[in-house]
Amino acid sequence: MRIQIVMSLVGRLLYIFGIFTLIPFIYSVVFETAYWSFLITTGISFGLGGLLSYYGKESQSFSLRDGYLVVSATWILTVILGSLPFLGSGILVNVFDALFEATSGITATGATIINSVDDLPNTFVLWRGLMHWIGGMGIIVLILSFLKNLGADAAHMFNAEASVPKPGVVMPRIQSMATKLWRLYIVFTGVCFLMLWVGGIEPFDALNYAFSIISTGGFTPTSAGTFVYEQNNYICFVFIFFMILAGGNFSVYYNALHKGIRILIDDFETRMYWLVILIGIIIIGLSLALQSTINDPIQIIRDASFNLVSIQTGSGFAVSDYDLWPAAAQMMLFISSFFGGCSGSTTGGVKIIRLIILIKSSIIYLRKSIHPDMVQVVRINGKPMPTKWIQMTQQFLFLYLMIYVISVFLMTCTGLSTYDSMQVITAFLSNVGLGFGGFGPTDSFGAMPDSAKCIAIVDMILGRLELFTILVMLHPQFWEGYFIKKQSSKRYRIL
Repeated sequence: MRIQIVMSLVGRLLYIFGIFTLIPFIYSVVFETAYWSFLITTGISFGLGGLLSYYGKESQSFSLRDGYLVVSATWILTVILGSLPFLGSGILVNVFDALFEATSGITATGATIINSVDDLPNTFVLWRGLMHWIGGMGIIVLILSFLKNLGADAAHMFNAEASVPKPGVVMPRIQSMATKLWRLYIVFTGVCFLMLWVGGIEPFDALNYAFSIISTGGFTPTSAGTFVYEQNNYICFVFIFFMILAGGNFSVYYNALHKGIRILIDDFETRMYWLVILIGIIIIGLSLALQSTINDPIQIIRDASFNLVSIQTGSGFAVSDYDLWPAAAQMMLFISSFFGGCSGSTTGGVKIIRLIILIKSSIIYLRKSIHPDMVQVVRINGKPMPTKWIQMTQQFLFLYLMIYVISVFLMTCTGLSTYDSMQVITAFLSNVGLGFGGFGPTDSFGAMPDSAKCIAIVDMILGRLELFTILVMLHPQFWEGYFIKKQSSKRYRIL
């Protein structure tokens, strides 16, 4: 049966996830009271992985359909397993709270239902940071860097985890590329940690902040979050630099390191990403300068840059209460929460490449309305974009808006106001983790009813997996042939 190939892969992936759950357990044994819930989670991961591997079937031939199923099953199972330590230790007693926290962590959304992080044992602070870090680059990209014998078809799993168009990116050796991306990811995390440590942040807190910054997550090791560094310009600008860095394309970074910085500058998406950030900072800065009581230019630049970059990249940090800002500045933040970063980054949202494709294709459509016989194609970095990518981008936007509207409606059915529903769905579907009003930078999501948390869990996973990966499985034809045993062909000799 085709499903056996998927079972074998998912089983092997759970082995690796189980290893990561050992890290907080070892930390708790060394520095705190041993939290056996992590060791139990490791045992469950290994046990389930072994069961799936035993009944599964290894293969080096995968289809994109297999990739969708492997990616979806892996993310859903890791969310469930990630919630078990919270439940097993009694840190969270509500199943929906535990699933919400784990989903927010692994999808690098950063929304939390925990009102006082300061009361959490450091073991669970570390686990929250690790969940961000594991999910930031992508669980499948992490796994591919470990598994070395999957064959060329492993690219289908890479494409299934992030269905964003990748202009000019050719990956004939996907597992080699996955390893290189994770090495770069580790280097960025290490450098960020060192710069925060040098700035005076305690090593444990600096490590957890580094996990959250590079994954564009948002979980912090303290309840005060990044507000405690509001007057520390060095720390704030370290955050800004690495949040912008994490929002860029890691494949482009890797090529730039080997072929020169010109590769980074010549990449059209990267330039547009920087330009969008700059325009947003200027608009917010002018709004604060003209309509607020802030008179210090450095503070205006710092606050505008920090909050804009944080929300656009989905990092989910805040250095000032933007709920007190002028309406124009708040609206700019709200708009930027949809943008996201570049393809191949750790951010959520629509992504800059999709905005570029939509704008360019719209301009061409307008030109063709005037000159019907004109032949022109969308080009990115001088390369023509395939029609299927343009269609995929248009379908993504339609599905994104449809899911957004449906989710907002369902949220209002749980008792939230229309305004709050729009804020929280934006935060979840774009994996930002920050809203406005009652769910702003100084609040948690713990007040939401359980039904609203269920909607949030679904939206966070949908947003992280670029919609298509999950939605494609709702089509009945997706499952054709998965549970039918393949008949072996027999050959007869005629005497």
